[in-house]
Amino acid sequence: MRSLSRRRSARQIKIKIRIKIENRECLNPDMNFIYAAELKKTLRCYGHFYRLNVAGTEPLLCRSMLEITSLPREAVGAGSEPANLFSGLKGNHTLQGMVQSLPDAVVIMMNPGSSRPIEKGDTDSLLTMPLPEHFKKPLVLTQPDNTQYQLMRIMVSKQWSHIRILNISDIRDPKSTSFIARTKALDGIFGGEAHSLFSTVRKNEREQMLKRKPGAPFILGWGQDAGLIPLAKQCLDCIEGEHIVTVPAESNPILTAHPSPMMQDKKEAWLDDILAALG
Repeated sequence: MRSLSRRRSARQIKIKIRIKIENRECLNPDMNFIYAAELKKTLRCYGHFYRLNVAGTEPLLCRSMLEITSLPREAVGAGSEPANLFSGLKGNHTLQGMVQSLPDAVVIMMNPGSSRPIEKGDTDSLLTMPLPEHFKKPLVLTQPDNTQYQLMRIMVSKQWSHIRILNISDIRDPKSTSFIARTKALDGIFGGEAHSLFSTVRKNEREQMLKRKPGAPFILGWGQDAGLIPLAKQCLDCIEGEHIVTVPAESNPILTAHPSPMMQDKKEAWLDDILAALG
């Protein structure tokens, strides 16, 4: 009886230490895997949302960038030049005199998925590419998703205060099959390539978006769908020779593992692998 009681006690202890992470339960979690609720206490997401005007199509719901930061909104932006594409900045200082932050890393993903703003602001301006010179990108508070929480865990582990998320396409679509079909359809439309920051037409904007701290890496995580290869190649051509960190896909060297796979153990494995690669 005493042995059975001890087994029950051990089982009860395990149940007590089970923690809930992103609506999933995990026993003995990796120390790098932090509660979403804890991450949200210090880190915020700010995005630039817009509608893309392409002749011959309905306006496309898009997001051009996402900043994840522990800093005030006024401190994050698109670069340190006077034409830095971020409203309210002069040179590398805000109008309030705050020094502007450059990202500790730039993460490049597939697309913004179902990303959405959670505050009122300029989120549906109809824009035609290329953007006008000195265009200002208004940033609004944005709802994080599981992938962004995964990137926040990197930030905590590396003690970073600011990362920027870009995408090989700005189109907001949570379904990868639908998204890839839409990008292929745009290939046949004049000006359709403008949905990607890495297209030729958006060169000036891209140069601002890619600015980061000296030595800061590009972290790639657009996933393993073969339909992404043309967009992924276009991106890689733009960052050739730069410091790139990724967890490569086994199927194709152009493709990458996604930061937030469905299975909990694979989420933790990706996190361990990317932190090891970052050193």
